[in-house]
Amino acid sequence: MKIIKHSAAVLLLAYLFVTSVSAESTNIKGLSRYVLDNGMELFIFENHAVPLVKIQITFRCGALAQTPDTAGLFHLYEHMLFKGNKIYRSDSDFQAAMKEIGVTSWNGGTSTEYVDYYFTVPADKIEKGVEFWANAVRYPLFLEDELETEKQVVLNEIKGYHNDPGRIYESAMNNNLFYRYPWRKDISGPELNVTNASRESMLAIQKNYYIPNNAALFIGGDVNPEKALALVNLYFGDWPKGSDPWQAASVPHPFLTEDKYLYYTDESMYKGLMAVDLRLRGPDVLDDPEATYAADVWLMLLEDPHGRFKTNIFANVPGVYRKELIDASYFTQRDGAAIYFRAYLVVDEAENSAEQALLFKKAIIEEMNEIINNPEYFSQADFALVKTRLEDRQLLEMETATQLISSLSFWWSSANTEYYLSYIENMKKVMFTDVKNYIQKYITSQNMLLGILINPEDLEKQKMEFAKAGFEEIWKSNAFWWADQ
Repeated sequence: MKIIKHSAAVLLLAYLFVTSVSAESTNIKGLSRYVLDNGMELFIFENHAVPLVKIQITFRCGALAQTPDTAGLFHLYEHMLFKGNKIYRSDSDFQAAMKEIGVTSWNGGTSTEYVDYYFTVPADKIEKGVEFWANAVRYPLFLEDELETEKQVVLNEIKGYHNDPGRIYESAMNNNLFYRYPWRKDISGPELNVTNASRESMLAIQKNYYIPNNAALFIGGDVNPEKALALVNLYFGDWPKGSDPWQAASVPHPFLTEDKYLYYTDESMYKGLMAVDLRLRGPDVLDDPEATYAADVWLMLLEDPHGRFKTNIFANVPGVYRKELIDASYFTQRDGAAIYFRAYLVVDEAENSAEQALLFKKAIIEEMNEIINNPEYFSQADFALVKTRLEDRQLLEMETATQLISSLSFWWSSANTEYYLSYIENMKKVMFTDVKNYIQKYITSQNMLLGILINPEDLEKQKMEFAKAGFEEIWKSNAFWWADQ
């Protein structure tokens, strides 16, 4: 189906209409930011390296917007967006239109904190690309027959998830770390929710979350910002604003009230090795942004394979397999950030594996206390080096439109635009005291979740030891938050 073309006069009128929408300056060369009257944020990144343009639209929703009754439906909605709208009324029309536009790569995705859609088109097809996504997100049809067909596709995906050992383990860990609202971390949800989904449930998501003031549009590449702004206003400018779905903040996930120990037998786990996985609640970016900068600096300081952290853990925990595989991480989120410590331990019949795992936990706490109590644990040169590396990492993201849009979209969703644009400036302010305060607040004073992944044959020899140490076994029947409902 051909895309409707607009005359130059119409485009000129659109441009004249949006001249009141002024560009906000950013500290990223080539990046302009706008906010339309309906609240939609627009980012245009001018980079003429190649004659291509990436167009992406992102909505702040996904798992964090779910309730027990709607868990899994945002993923289904993402699928349905490709199944027809008032211009491209079927999946085949949708695909034919993308082929006509010259789309080179495209996709959509549902995450815990956003849903996004994107493709890359030749630079001379930018108008068709903008119009394409405007029709897709504004006018989906949600035809009953298409919905029933796509429900089966999504259900098959979910059934695969629910039988995958890695996902079973992750679900159990999330359900215990985020025990009060686990559905806000579960993209797939229970099969029953998808089975019962209706056109009305899709329309409810559209009304509440697929609105311009909950969306950001990203256009990057070989583009003229003034022309792109005019096109966006032409196709998105009259999109009616909705009620802010985030006007009332979500109740935060509580911290653990006690330590908890879990283990899961996985036949794909190497015999003779077990994975030890220590998790805690971390700082949520909107509640404690300063701690997130400290967390990033702290994390980079721990990455050195020859640094004190990995060297000491390797020396103090019997059976650690390969020092460089000791890992610490922190994932920035607005709704339930987490801190991770991981390592592989050798399973030896002469050693009590449960005690080894608990010793890993003890060694992590002791090492974090050592950092707190020893201002010379990291040198000023260490701090300077990791800050340079963090700055370089963000600068590299700005090299191409694809990289910048992907990163900016994530931070727009999980934090906000200002957080990303001021990241380097704020990260550089982090001092030893900030890292110390972060460790004290989020690690050494908090309860922890300890998970073990172990081969069934290795477990069989020491199952009683794990039970005596207070470890609970993860089963498919207790891994999912909805299993007992």
